[in-house]
Amino acid sequence: MKNILVIIGHRGIGDLIYHLPLLRSLHQTYKKKIILISNKVNKAKDVYRYEKFYSEILEFDHNRYSFTKSINKILTFKSLINSFNPDLTILTSNSSRLVIPVYFSNSKKKIIFDKKKFFLITNKGNTLLTSSEKLHKHTKKLCLESNFINNFYLDSTEIKRVKINDDYSKKIFINLDSHHDQNNWKIENFINLIKIFLTYDFKIFINFSPSKFEYFNVHLNEFLNNNKITLIYKKNITEIIEIINFCDVVVGNESGPICLGASLKKEVHSIYLPKHTRPESQIINKEINYYNADLLNGEKITNEILRSIINKD
Repeated sequence: MKNILVIIGHRGIGDLIYHLPLLRSLHQTYKKKIILISNKVNKAKDVYRYEKFYSEILEFDHNRYSFTKSINKILTFKSLINSFNPDLTILTSNSSRLVIPVYFSNSKKKIIFDKKKFFLITNKGNTLLTSSEKLHKHTKKLCLESNFINNFYLDSTEIKRVKINDDYSKKIFINLDSHHDQNNWKIENFINLIKIFLTYDFKIFINFSPSKFEYFNVHLNEFLNNNKITLIYKKNITEIIEIINFCDVVVGNESGPICLGASLKKEVHSIYLPKHTRPESQIINKEINYYNADLLNGEKITNEILRSIINKD
């Protein structure tokens, strides 16, 4: 098999971690490096920077447009696929904007995960599965047999060492928000947790979306001159991965940074709201600590996080 093409339409950083078993298993099975075409929003070039399973990563715009512009983008995307003359193309999402160009491409073999009937009707058997569960299920169905690599851990051997004082007893990464704000623990709870952390010999890195600076700046103003705290909201994903790899503990809402922390084998504390999301990252690492914010109040979650971190100090 000459060219293997994998198309990732998912938007989340966590979704890239969920793809690792598929990508590694394909690489191992066919002894070929994979060509990746990935949604530019998920920052695949940064997340997969040190991985060995791909030859190149191309990014594409997966936003919705008018009918006319969508048709042009579908035709352009089909031409992009055809330019690689792929022997095998795997599309891991079922968006019609991606399914159509794959279906009509010149790829010799086409596999579409969770394919809709007639491009419209969803497979009801998969509606209750999370994104990670769907990817895992379809990867296993490829029958890669002994070459199936069930490994969600990023290769950290080449990640650059952060040039920050390493004398602290613990380095803690805190992520304050989540995608679309669907899973956010109250900022007051995070502030209280941070204040307690400051009574220990801990270095704290605080991350949030740059678009929410005005909101978080009001709440974090009292910490701005504290040398134990570094705000990293301006950092790119490569730098954030380097900082997470430097840290011992990752705390935050169930989100991309939580998945990165689990994939880099850190002590992870994930807070989630069942009405918006499930603790999907548990497929990466069974050692993650989860806190259901519907069942546990802020004080209870804070105390459990502190107990775990301090007992391991």
